[in-house]
Amino acid sequence: MASSQAAEFWLCFRPFGDDSDAVRMVDAARLAVVRDTAARAREAGFSQIRLFATVDVDGLPVEWTSPSEVVGNVVAEAALGLDTPVCYAGSGMPAMTSQDWSQVLATMQSGRAVANRVFSCDWVGVPSARALSVAVGEEVDNRFARRLRDDRTVDVVQFERSARSLLDLDTPADLAVLAACAEVESLQIGTELGTVIAQWRDALAPAIDRVAEAFETVTRHEDELMISGRVSGSDWSVVDRDTSCRVRVLAEERGLRTRGAPARSLMASLYEFGGLDQFVLRLSSLCDAMLWDTRPFFSHLGWNPTRSDRFWSDLSRWDEIADSALRDLVHDLAPHRVLMGGHSLVAGGMLAGIDQAWTRRELSG
Repeated sequence: MASSQAAEFWLCFRPFGDDSDAVRMVDAARLAVVRDTAARAREAGFSQIRLFATVDVDGLPVEWTSPSEVVGNVVAEAALGLDTPVCYAGSGMPAMTSQDWSQVLATMQSGRAVANRVFSCDWVGVPSARALSVAVGEEVDNRFARRLRDDRTVDVVQFERSARSLLDLDTPADLAVLAACAEVESLQIGTELGTVIAQWRDALAPAIDRVAEAFETVTRHEDELMISGRVSGSDWSVVDRDTSCRVRVLAEERGLRTRGAPARSLMASLYEFGGLDQFVLRLSSLCDAMLWDTRPFFSHLGWNPTRSDRFWSDLSRWDEIADSALRDLVHDLAPHRVLMGGHSLVAGGMLAGIDQAWTRRELSG
């Protein structure tokens, strides 16, 4: 338990609000993570939980915000005139434990800011809420830690990198990884999230199996894993250390969301050059399994699939995808061990998937 100095923990929940089952399951899971994170933050010693939300949340008091109000303005306004240490964690982190949050609290109370990543953070803690005034105007919260660093009013340190501190829940791919981890208890999943996973078990089952099969590659000396997307050097070093297979990495377009410019993707260039058939043929010849952060690929090609289509692609459910180009891509990749997702899949999700693969192997004898 950290010291008794008062500190607040801020969460922000804005459901995606789509009728698609793929989106509804992620919204349900994100709401569960809000509740789990709030409980763990209390256990860690935070004196007050504040939830900024656009909908009612059973069991938690809500400070209502407008869906049209940018998140940076919500946070900056709440920070006005407040000197209390504050940790802002968006809609929460599904695997961070109360002990982790206690370490975050201790760092804040020592006078330093702390985040899981500086260039694209999922959460950030500051010794004084006033520091979060730099968030004004930010449409996404991933830039908060970078703005703090650039503002230079407080030192920003990076929390220990691990699956727990880096695995966010933004897409069905993240949820499938978490569910696979829950099967072998390689991560401490919160009670609320565990309930949601159980409720959506039938819909998630094929994706969970796909996760287990793809990550099983890391335990095999003769296999090769390909990773493509916004992969950091720090995470790649963990992969290099903790896998038995050969690994091929294509790291591109880190900071895509925070830079605000279209991507330039080698993966997308290969697709443009060879067409769909050659693209799938080349990928299947390069690896036995692949982790693919598809968002740089979409951005480069100018594809703007709906959230529902993106999420169905993360579940490899080509039959549910309306966009013809994306549907054809997912259909042709379906026979292969390709996991599609967002940034977290090649960050915290990748680290979590490796851990669960080794745990699964140990349990199988």
